[in-house]
Amino acid sequence: MAAIQLRYGQGFINLRIPNENLGEVIQPRKQQATKDIAGKIRHVLETPTGITLSETITNRRVGVLIEDGTRAEPHEIIVEELTRLFEPAKDLTFIITTGSHEPDSVRNKEIIDAIHTNCKHNQIDSYRVIVHDALQSSCKLLGTTTRGTKVQVNREIMDLESFVVAADMKNHYFAGYSNVIKNFLPGLCDFAAIEANHSLALQPESTFGRHPFHPDPTRRKNPVAEDMLEATNMIIGDRPVFLLATITSGPYILWSGSGDIKRVTSQGIQVIDKTASFTVPATNHIIVTPGGFPQDESLYNAQRGLELTKNAVQDKGEILLLAECPKGIAPTPKAREFFYDYLIMPLPEMMTKIQSNYRLYTHKSWKFAELIQRLRKIWLHTTLDQASVETAHLSYTPDPQSIVDMWIQNDQASQIHVFHDANKIAVYASE
Repeated sequence: MAAIQLRYGQGFINLRIPNENLGEVIQPRKQQATKDIAGKIRHVLETPTGITLSETITNRRVGVLIEDGTRAEPHEIIVEELTRLFEPAKDLTFIITTGSHEPDSVRNKEIIDAIHTNCKHNQIDSYRVIVHDALQSSCKLLGTTTRGTKVQVNREIMDLESFVVAADMKNHYFAGYSNVIKNFLPGLCDFAAIEANHSLALQPESTFGRHPFHPDPTRRKNPVAEDMLEATNMIIGDRPVFLLATITSGPYILWSGSGDIKRVTSQGIQVIDKTASFTVPATNHIIVTPGGFPQDESLYNAQRGLELTKNAVQDKGEILLLAECPKGIAPTPKAREFFYDYLIMPLPEMMTKIQSNYRLYTHKSWKFAELIQRLRKIWLHTTLDQASVETAHLSYTPDPQSIVDMWIQNDQASQIHVFHDANKIAVYASE
């Protein structure tokens, strides 16, 4: 009997699966991983690729783009290691690149506190901190992409002379990979620009494993990411940009790189494909945990893990999703309205409505509907109430072990795949 421990919120859930029924157990590979995050970042800042931090910031008004608190990365360590090197800058503007996420979150406030603490420690006086708000921040129109996205960007960046960007990297279920360009669009843009860009997520080629910076030319087609890149180039213009990219897993840092945004991102994509991409035989039953908090803070967040692992489950199969969802259905009222309020509709009706009039967040409902209609059941173990779960065409279970036991009772030869940290991995089905 195999004992499997899976992340759930701030804790864990333990499941028992007979050895003969346990299929693949998948989690990001920790090759050359280290817990010395500060040491690793310090080293890569000293050994950049293509452009140095010093030449990017010296005697310039610098924009420092920091990802918001929804990203599971070591924000405080990143801020500490960058800030100690900022003395040559003329002045600094730290911007929390929230995109459409909640600006006024507890975690964002903790990141801001870290910025103030480290600026004070390093005797940096000329700086300011901005939290981008896609609905409230004053934005300037820079132009329109070839796919029709009107690029309205936060006006606070217009007088900046260079950028330093800290970007966490991982698989992304419709933008290909989370990476530096997401800090510009959606990170710094208004709601309408984000909505226009994300409408491209309905296209089949907008999926994980594809990005214009991918080293493999056959994997560069991704409408969402291509639109993001075009907008990013419009925003940056001819200003120099220095990237600090990281790939993390829990308390470990798997990889980090710094320097030129295209070259470093391409390196990071190769690492993600090596450490967090998997090919498995599709089976009837899989267990998925997004990776605990904050990856499962809401159903909206946890859904990514389903998208990134869905290739591992056969048609008419079943998924058991473990997602605590302490923040409920979605992180904001608007996300709830255009995610959950669509998801509870009859699914064919909902998909027709989205196709004719896309609204931001409805791509999640669309992709959820595709999966729900393909499978027999998606079981959800969560702190959400049973009615909310079942109204959304999902099956509620207070006891995940009972689902595993039922699968095996109904099919003694069942092979059950288990996916840890599903929000960060990508799964491809073998032929």
